[in-house]
Amino acid sequence: MFKFFNKRLIVSTIGAASLLGGYAMYQTPAFAQLNNNFVLLAAKPKKEAVHRIKFSPGSKSTVIKSSVSLGKKDTYIFHARKGQTIIALVTWNGDRADGKNNEEGLSGFTFVKPNGESFVDPQDDRFTATSTGDYKVIVAQPYQLTSPKYTFELTIR
Repeated sequence: MFKFFNKRLIVSTIGAASLLGGYAMYQTPAFAQLNNNFVLLAAKPKKEAVHRIKFSPGSKSTVIKSSVSLGKKDTYIFHARKGQTIIALVTWNGDRADGKNNEEGLSGFTFVKPNGESFVDPQDDRFTATSTGDYKVIVAQPYQLTSPKYTFELTIR
């Protein structure tokens, strides 16, 4: 809610906020109250979408087709048991927008173990679950592509 106090705008937002010289710095939507109505002032664009993957009984793999713009991320969370093999493959549909060779070894994803250990742009698409828990695959364009579309194939055996 916004209120005027000594001709200065006092801000409260949903989420993190701070006042710097009377200006609001916000990470989530900020609203102003005007004649008993709330008005959206600004919102930082969402940079990350989070999805939980749950396999149907008897199923051990899934294929997800999606897209992610440069600077944004799609995070996929899934459960695996210790000793299982996790195969995570991300295939990009576009080419580099700058015309350079795509073969720079950047996979465009990060693999994260339950303990937080991460592997950025891994060259291998196979991982062994070292513990039982939630694993993550974070998909992000490694560089500007002609198409933000990708296919994410996940198999757990």
